[in-house]
Amino acid sequence: MENTYKESAPERPEAKRSVFLWIDNLVNVDFLTQKRKPINYIPYVLYLTVLGIFYISNAHYARKLQRQIIILEKDVTNLRSDYTQSQAKYMNTTKYSEVEKRAKDMGLERVEKVPYQVIIKK
Repeated sequence: MENTYKESAPERPEAKRSVFLWIDNLVNVDFLTQKRKPINYIPYVLYLTVLGIFYISNAHYARKLQRQIIILEKDVTNLRSDYTQSQAKYMNTTKYSEVEKRAKDMGLERVEKVPYQVIIKK
């Protein structure tokens, strides 16, 4: 028995019309490899890879920044409510009637007499 080459590949029966066959016929990329060797496309592939990595990292950074903004907005809302509560409390304690009550607790009384000026002769 002797080694021989096959004369030709057997004919394939007509393939059924499928989506992949339609896409293959629609997007024919054989023209890319006709004039140039595939190794010549490496710089383009690397450029597109770097561009894709940059795009993905930028999307992750944007999401991270968005989460930080949401957290900071919640903090600002809490601080704003604390500020308004503190301001209302301060406004209440600086009323004349409240100051008078606190002064009575300390033993101070309201003076009813009109103040007068002391004049010293030389």
